[in-house]
Amino acid sequence: MIGVNRKLFEGSVVDYLYDWTRSDHKWLLEELGRLPNEEDLISYIQMYEGMGCVFQVWLKNNEPVAITSVLNKAPSNHKPWIGMIVVRPEIRRKGIGREVMREVTKKFDGVVFAGVPYDMNNWSLFLGQCGFEQYEIEKEEKGNYLIFVHPG
Repeated sequence: MIGVNRKLFEGSVVDYLYDWTRSDHKWLLEELGRLPNEEDLISYIQMYEGMGCVFQVWLKNNEPVAITSVLNKAPSNHKPWIGMIVVRPEIRRKGIGREVMREVTKKFDGVVFAGVPYDMNNWSLFLGQCGFEQYEIEKEEKGNYLIFVHPG
C-alpha cells in the first residue's frame, strides 16, 4: 500500500525531483525547456504552486517512490488535472506509477484530466494503462497535446 506524505516543496521534493529527473533529458526539456539546476526546479515548483498545484511525495514502506503535482480545480474547466508524476528511476516499470495514479484518481468524484505532448508516446501509453482515455487534441503555440480523461 502506498501512503501519502504531503510536502510542499520544502527541500525534499526539490531534492527528489532533481535526483530522479537529472538523467531524464526528454522530461526536463519538455517541462523546463533546458537542463536545469536545483534552483530552476525550485522556481518550477513555485510557479505551479502559485497556480494551485499541490506537490506530493508518495511513500511505499516509508521510502519515497514518486512525486505528483495535482491541480484540484483547473481554471479552464474547473476539474482536477494531474500535472506530473515522476517515479524514482530504479523502480520504474514495476507498477508504482499505476498504483499512485489509482490513489490520486480515486480521491476525486468524477473525471480527472491529464495532458501530454502529442509526440510523447510512452507517456500516452502509461496514462492508458492507468485507465485514462484520450479525450481530445489541444493545439497550442508550443505544440499539440493529447488530453486524457479518467472517468472516475
